[in-house]
Amino acid sequence: MNFPEKSTIGVVGAGAWGTTLALLLSQNGWKVKLWAFEKEVAEEINQDRRNSIYLKDVLLPEGIEASEDLSFMENVERLIIAVPSAFYSSVASELARHVKREARIISATKGFIGDELKRPSEFLRELFPGHKIGVLSGPNLAREIAAGLHAISLVSSGDEELVREFQMILSSERFRVYGGTDIIGTELGGALKNIYAIAAGIAEGFHLGENALAALITRGLAEMIKLGKFLGAQERTFFGVSGLGDLVCTCQSKLSRNHQVGVKIAEGRRLEEVQAEMKGIAEGIDTTRHVNRFAISHDLDLPITRAVYNVLFEGTNPGQALHELMTRTLKME
Repeated sequence: MNFPEKSTIGVVGAGAWGTTLALLLSQNGWKVKLWAFEKEVAEEINQDRRNSIYLKDVLLPEGIEASEDLSFMENVERLIIAVPSAFYSSVASELARHVKREARIISATKGFIGDELKRPSEFLRELFPGHKIGVLSGPNLAREIAAGLHAISLVSSGDEELVREFQMILSSERFRVYGGTDIIGTELGGALKNIYAIAAGIAEGFHLGENALAALITRGLAEMIKLGKFLGAQERTFFGVSGLGDLVCTCQSKLSRNHQVGVKIAEGRRLEEVQAEMKGIAEGIDTTRHVNRFAISHDLDLPITRAVYNVLFEGTNPGQALHELMTRTLKME
């Protein structure tokens, strides 16, 4: 697929991931309009070529122009939305007033909208009828990618032309983008792994070792597959880029905000205190709440998710939660 000329691409959300995506696009020769919630972030990007709040020590190219006004996106034909799931509905609803009818939209948010586990792409389909919609997900630690380190990701959509288009837009020598059609599995993989990253952080905080980490990753993947199949995802998707790839990366990395949450909880910190100190949002916190409530209402047994929920929201001691996991009734794999 060849583009007659490189037009402007909009990125909605100037957190670490949205700013990194804007950087990738600019490095690939695209002009980028970047929407920031905070006026001071937009001003710093335009004036100093920095986003010191969310992506410290990274110099941003002149090809990125920022604004806190969503009308900024009125003439953009291709959009990537990378805002936290807690603000997704309000931002996307306002964005709908300004987006061109033919705009093509990719969601890069890893979370859910509410306890019924509505995926961002589902919300976009309702809000933007007739638009081509896709999702981007994978083992993508923003700070590593912004620093020029190699990574892979996955674009999925029911529209294969859209997939190929965004593969070409985003791919470079250091950022390889695979294509897929299982939009459900791709979004679920990106969202659910954050629960197990919190669990992995707790395990690290208690110095439980590599065996425990492997156990969390293995059984976390089993929970992802169970819920994924219940919601209509393809099982094989969870063994790919947005499933196992993202799960391993996030569970092991100290750069993951969700992993950091788990470590601090293991140190005895209160969740409210941990959240107040964070720059950015750990999506796994809300995801744990949403998924646990969904599992209860649909009689799904997700023991790690339940344990993380109890630690975060019910005041359960992490050591007690671990004991309960390890002494569950023995079963066949």
